[in-house]
Amino acid sequence: MPKSRRVFYFLLLCLFLFCLNLALKFHEYSAFMELGEQDVLGKVSVKFTKEKNGKKRQIIRIDTSNFSFYTTASKKDEISLYDVVALSVQPIDVSFKDYLSGTFYMPSYDRAVIKKDDSLRQRAINFISAQHEDAKISQLFSALFLGTNVFGELRDDVSNWGVAHLIAISGYHLGVISAVCFFLLKLVFKPIYARYMPYRSYIFDFTIAVFLVLCFYFYMIGFIASFLRAFLMSVAGFYMICKKIKILNFYTLFGVILFSVALFPQLLFSVGFYFSCLGVFYIFVYLLYFSPKFSLLANSLLLNLYVFFAMEVAVLYFFPLISLLQLSVLAINYLFGIFYPLSFLLHLFGYGDIFDEILSKMLAFRLSSGSLRISTFIFLLYNAIALLCVKFKAAALLPPLFGMASFLLFLLNFS
Repeated sequence: MPKSRRVFYFLLLCLFLFCLNLALKFHEYSAFMELGEQDVLGKVSVKFTKEKNGKKRQIIRIDTSNFSFYTTASKKDEISLYDVVALSVQPIDVSFKDYLSGTFYMPSYDRAVIKKDDSLRQRAINFISAQHEDAKISQLFSALFLGTNVFGELRDDVSNWGVAHLIAISGYHLGVISAVCFFLLKLVFKPIYARYMPYRSYIFDFTIAVFLVLCFYFYMIGFIASFLRAFLMSVAGFYMICKKIKILNFYTLFGVILFSVALFPQLLFSVGFYFSCLGVFYIFVYLLYFSPKFSLLANSLLLNLYVFFAMEVAVLYFFPLISLLQLSVLAINYLFGIFYPLSFLLHLFGYGDIFDEILSKMLAFRLSSGSLRISTFIFLLYNAIALLCVKFKAAALLPPLFGMASFLLFLLNFS
């Protein structure tokens, strides 16, 4: 079958799945709105205090089986993070877009704690929390290992350091997890394969085993957009290797993005999914255009620099905080590859608090910062230039130059 026809059929399949899933979501939304005032049951995934007009309000996020929403709680409710609560809500002015994106607010009343969550994931969260006295550090490691939400003071610290891509579970974490699992399997089972099954490819079998581990991990952490993209790309990449198809091409990336959105239309409104896809896109751009000119060591340094600066405009559009401290992430990216598996092992054996004091001081550290807002026009222009990188090598130089210009503007205006 000609390539153009295969692409056409794939696009047709994605369009069909997208329309089908969107229709199902809209039916779900319509049924929800028709009920009007109703009782819901959900788990508290975020809890923080917000001050407005001199008054403090306790904001909580409730995750139900169909949607997530924010509401206001009272101190007398005695609601804690990760509690399972029952409450009555009024779906006032909730649009379909808000429902799909899971970022809407609903007033609530008659809030009551039903029980403590006793799921396997929650027990893992409790196991991590028990090893830390500082709630912020506990929240940090829960986010690192189990994809829990980052909020409050920790969110400010993460923005200040520019390490959101390391905290949010994505392809970076998938890569580290896969590498560690593959190394351990190879260490233990390769001699057995060499002696008893020399006719089998241990690489194939170990990769299947790693995918099974990742499937279980995906079940543990729940639906996380960036991890979903990374997982689907890994499966697609493995299939292409088996079929001896070239992996490093934009068709693979765009195909996975379209298929993911077709299955889960809510990804259209996921900033995490956008960042995850954009990061991989720039990795592809660098590897295709620039990597052949340099050595392996030089590429490991230049790729890090290229992706960091190329992503800067997109990051500033959603999170306008900018600081020279964020440049330290260029070194932290390398250290994280050691810190992540090491801290996991320490938690596994009950010594997860070893880095607590260092992390507390690190998160509290500040340098001068400012707010650099990117207009929607500049943001759209930036994305258009990014797409031009697929065909034009010269365009691939512009995104990192824009990122460098952002830091120069910061130095000129805020230093």
